[in-house]
Amino acid sequence: MMTQIKIILIEDDYKKIEDIREFITEELLFENLVVKESYQSGIREILHNNFDLLLLDMSIPTFDKSPQESGGHFEKFGGYKVLREIIRKNRPVKTILITMFDDFGESDLSITLSQIDESLKKEFSSLYLGSVFYNATENKWKDDLRQILGRLTND
Repeated sequence: MMTQIKIILIEDDYKKIEDIREFITEELLFENLVVKESYQSGIREILHNNFDLLLLDMSIPTFDKSPQESGGHFEKFGGYKVLREIIRKNRPVKTILITMFDDFGESDLSITLSQIDESLKKEFSSLYLGSVFYNATENKWKDDLRQILGRLTND
């Protein structure tokens, strides 16, 4: 039986999108997954539709990529901007960060995933559920995502 929870994924890596889509639909039996590949298209979708859950990458392009479009400026902390914007527009949605990086930024300006996780828990405590470190060659991310989703569906 498919679960009726509407999920939006904001992610620009095609392999990661397909892995998450497969996991969400085949293993967890969630059928309503909308994928957007940039800050702009993700925000637009959230403002025009209701979602139960946002799966969010931290580093995303400003615009969708296409054969004619590069995706605009790449936002290393685009996930922060998405969360700030959905709060500002009063469109909060429960959010899980899914990222392939455990270190963001450059040298002295670098921040770890655990630091980002703590910061998001403080700044967005009403909607942020936690982070998942995605690695295409391992399955631990699935267990971590399943665990966080279990808390969501038990609330």
